[in-house]
Amino acid sequence: MKSNFEEDIKVLRLKLRDSDDYARAFYCALCNMQWKKLGSDNLYSCTWRYAGGLVARLRNKGEDYLHFYCSGNEGTVRADVEEDLNALEYIPVPWEED
Repeated sequence: MKSNFEEDIKVLRLKLRDSDDYARAFYCALCNMQWKKLGSDNLYSCTWRYAGGLVARLRNKGEDYLHFYCSGNEGTVRADVEEDLNALEYIPVPWEED
């Protein structure tokens, strides 16, 4: 099974749009983290800048990546964000330490 993370998370658009706090937490969960769809070997990850832009595009409120970029707590996966991604069958896979 191949995953398409960016397509799958579109169902969270309204939640991202309606809550600035949730949007920031979602951005943080994308940074310094990999996400794996159950049943797939593919890992999704992106740069901090790309994560900010992705959240901004999904919110569709005229924002850009700078609204989220380097906002703090990058790499932290808040429980509600993890639950929502788990419901889409994604689990976090931390990067290995050097």
